[in-house]
Amino acid sequence: MLQEKIITMALGAAEARISTDRSRCVRMRFNKNICSICTASCRAGAVSIDNGIALDAGKCTECMLCVSECPSGCFIDSDVDFFVLLSKLRKTQNSVAHAVLGCKQARDREAHEKTSCLGFLSEEHLISLAEYLGKPLYLNLTACGACRNSFIVETLKERMQSARTKTSLDVGKKILLAEKTEDLVFEYVSLDRRGFFRALKTMGFTQVAGFLDKSDAAIPVSYTRKRLPLKRDIINTVVRKLVDGNAVTDILRNYAFTVKAGSSCTNCFACIGMCPTGALKIKKDAEGPGLLFNSSLCTGCGLCGDFCPAEAVRVFPGFFGNKYFEHDSCNAEAFTAHAVAGKR
Repeated sequence: MLQEKIITMALGAAEARISTDRSRCVRMRFNKNICSICTASCRAGAVSIDNGIALDAGKCTECMLCVSECPSGCFIDSDVDFFVLLSKLRKTQNSVAHAVLGCKQARDREAHEKTSCLGFLSEEHLISLAEYLGKPLYLNLTACGACRNSFIVETLKERMQSARTKTSLDVGKKILLAEKTEDLVFEYVSLDRRGFFRALKTMGFTQVAGFLDKSDAAIPVSYTRKRLPLKRDIINTVVRKLVDGNAVTDILRNYAFTVKAGSSCTNCFACIGMCPTGALKIKKDAEGPGLLFNSSLCTGCGLCGDFCPAEAVRVFPGFFGNKYFEHDSCNAEAFTAHAVAGKR
């Protein structure tokens, strides 16, 4: 297997870095759901969801928009561990005035850390970078103009503008887009002799481990396994860190959801089985069974409402309660006018 992989990579055969978990896809979980965010965002037409999820490696340009746009975490970029990346950038900022994040495809461009195409940076990623990094971060986009994924620059601008509009966090001053070489401030991290060889050794091990880790084994598929998408995990981490109550309120209003069950709910609990993240669970107490909801685990996919035979469950945009990280009763007598039907 390893020998075949070496030959394949040496010959330059098309191999997508993006893996998929169809058990996370709302259309795969419920065939009446009409979500098509991934196909709409893919400029290359590489994603197909008509007969299961298929990614055409020959067409895929690895812009990572499917990864960043999918609300359920169905598409996975195996090259990026975002929380490890955050840690590395923070460490870099201890040595230089500005850390620089770049793209691996731009091999001749300067950056302290390089990842897959920066299209993987969703609004949630940008908010996290702005909040966790003590100093401004440059995104090196100087090679994007000549890249087949050049549209990512405008996408990042739109996401940053949206994040600025939705939150009081100063994303625009913390994340700096360098489209021209003269816009970029880059300085090398100075290392002593011991630090140099330690970094070289670590880099070697990392590259070898990454190469060997790219096995051809498919991601285990389990429709009963509850898993929180990375974007939701990122937002939860930011909310836990923030001390500014207004900033927390802004984030929960624009990036969280609330589920309510109306009086027609029969406690069949079909919604619990359909929920891919564990946001819903059964209440067991002296008052009898009921439905509990945890907003921090909800992606707003709407499967609970889609699948409810009594049409009693609805998803609302925003969270305005006091128990964001806890399961709490979600039974309600009526729905407000701004309810989201949960159908995409």
